[in-house]
Amino acid sequence: MASRIDYSKYPFLLSPGDLTSLHVDKPSLIVFHDSTLREKLISIVRNIVEKGGLPPNYCSSSEECVLLYYAVLDVVKAISDKWLQNRVALVYSKYASHSLNQESSEKLLLLGRKLGLDVNLVHGEPNIPRLLVISGRSRKIRFVPCEFAISVTSYLRVVSKRLIHDQTYSLINNIVSGGYVYLDRKTYQRLLEEAILNKILSAIEETTPSLSDEFVKIVTEVEKILTETRRDRYVEYQYREYREPLETTAKLELKSRELPVIEELFPPCIEKIINTLRSGGNPGHIERFNLAAFLGSIGLSPESVLEYFKTTADFNEKIARYQVEHILGIRGGKKKYLPYSCEKMKLTGICPIQEQCEGGKNPITVYKYTVRKRLKNNNTEKSSLSRDDQAAGGI
Repeated sequence: MASRIDYSKYPFLLSPGDLTSLHVDKPSLIVFHDSTLREKLISIVRNIVEKGGLPPNYCSSSEECVLLYYAVLDVVKAISDKWLQNRVALVYSKYASHSLNQESSEKLLLLGRKLGLDVNLVHGEPNIPRLLVISGRSRKIRFVPCEFAISVTSYLRVVSKRLIHDQTYSLINNIVSGGYVYLDRKTYQRLLEEAILNKILSAIEETTPSLSDEFVKIVTEVEKILTETRRDRYVEYQYREYREPLETTAKLELKSRELPVIEELFPPCIEKIINTLRSGGNPGHIERFNLAAFLGSIGLSPESVLEYFKTTADFNEKIARYQVEHILGIRGGKKKYLPYSCEKMKLTGICPIQEQCEGGKNPITVYKYTVRKRLKNNNTEKSSLSRDDQAAGGI
């Protein structure tokens, strides 16, 4: 088995305790007291914040990559910004993911074990059918070997945070035998990427930043970069408010495919996803799909839908626009997608409530019902006020 790990690709796999030869309590202190490394640290953080990636050739050796990685974690922990924490974890996990494609199965096994996973290579592995789309109409089935077996406990520990809503990772949709989940290489690599992200987020929580003067200066500079970047990109959310009387609003809006955008009336499932976004969280693919499908179905343009996602740590406008336009039926097969039904929202864990919402079995019908109810109540109040005015001698 290949035993050597390139820590320039996977710096998170080397713990500070493995660097005792440096004779310092915290390896990141070396970065804070070296002018060249400090400049590299600022460059790394700036690139992560502004471009969502690591700068090319950002370190000259594996040791330097590890030192800079832990220095980044210290800075991020000191700033205590959830968006920045998620962005750093995503950048490093994506960076590692590109290297995973080039690794042998034995090396992927070693990496998984270094990440704390109970995983084995399988000999005489089972095969699973996979549909391949070669071109527009060309499709064929290929059987893919499941060469990795990961314990159910390790598997659930990885997928339970962001992938739990994706049916691809449901146990019922995978081969499970003898307490192990059997995975093909592609799925296992995706699991490793997620395990890396979780490990980095945990490392950020556990680290104790330095209090040196040099460290404080670096934190101040990074906070300035963060503030400037957000000021440049910040888009204030402004939502339309419909206060017209029922005669105009109801006839105009409820007969069209568009609905008034009243966030306080959004179904709990959609509200939950939006709250995750705005609190600096990083919702999974299925949650993002459902939010985009819902917003598009009530009449928002692609630009308006994109505004909801601009605060995500991994936001890439080009990719996000393509995906949103595809969901809204503007690209691809011109098919407009709907959000999951209420039942499926509950099955995937997106719906946060036990009971059934009033008005229907889909977030859109629930929202239409709630909007109609609000407009009807507003009209009733308006009529009541009008009668009171007349009784008082008003016009």
